[in-house]
Amino acid sequence: MSALPIYDEVRREFVPATPAPQPAQSAAAAERGLPPSPRPSIRAQPAGDRDERLSVFQACLARIRRNLESSGNAADAETIGDLMGFLASREAAKALADERDHHPIYAVSAAFIDVLAITSDEAAAAQTLARKLVALGYELPKQGGDTRGWKRLLLWRDTLVRGHVPAELRDIYERALKFARKAPTGLDVKAALDYAVAPDSR
Repeated sequence: MSALPIYDEVRREFVPATPAPQPAQSAAAAERGLPPSPRPSIRAQPAGDRDERLSVFQACLARIRRNLESSGNAADAETIGDLMGFLASREAAKALADERDHHPIYAVSAAFIDVLAITSDEAAAAQTLARKLVALGYELPKQGGDTRGWKRLLLWRDTLVRGHVPAELRDIYERALKFARKAPTGLDVKAALDYAVAPDSR
C-alpha cells in the first residue's frame, strides 16, 4: 500500500507523500529494535480537537480507499473500508468517550467532593463541583448512564475509588486531596489542578 497522503496547510488539501530514504541500520541497532513509544500525556486534548482530527483522518481514509479501488487494488481497499467501518462503530465511539473521561480535572473534583462530604452529603458536594466545572467551561463526564451531570461526576469518583482509572489520575487525586484539605470551601479547582499535576508536587 502506498504511503498515506499529507495534509498541506498552504494548499488546504491532501497531497501524495514522498517516502523519505531510510538510513541503513547497523546490525546492533536492528537487534535492539525500536524504542518503545512514549506514553500519551494525561493532559488529554480537548474533545473538539480530537473530533476534528478524527474527521480529517476519516476523510483521508476515504480518499485512499477511492484511489485503491480506482487502481484495482480491491484487497487493500476492503481493508481500509473495514477500518472506516470500525471508526464509525459504537465500539469506537465508546472508546473515545472513555478516553475523554480520563481527565485530571475529574480527579481534582473527586478530591473536593471527598473533603466537602465531611461536612455535607456526597450528592450536595457533587452538585457543587459540577456547577463549578460548568462555570469554568469544563464538560462533565460522559460515562455513567445518568442524565444528571453531577451524578456522573459522583459515579466517576466511585470508579476512581474502585481503581478503574489510570494510575496517573489516582496520583493526581491524592495530591489534589492534600490541596483541598487546606481550603475546602475555596473550591479553587484550577489551582488544585496546577498543584496536582506539577512534577515536583508531593
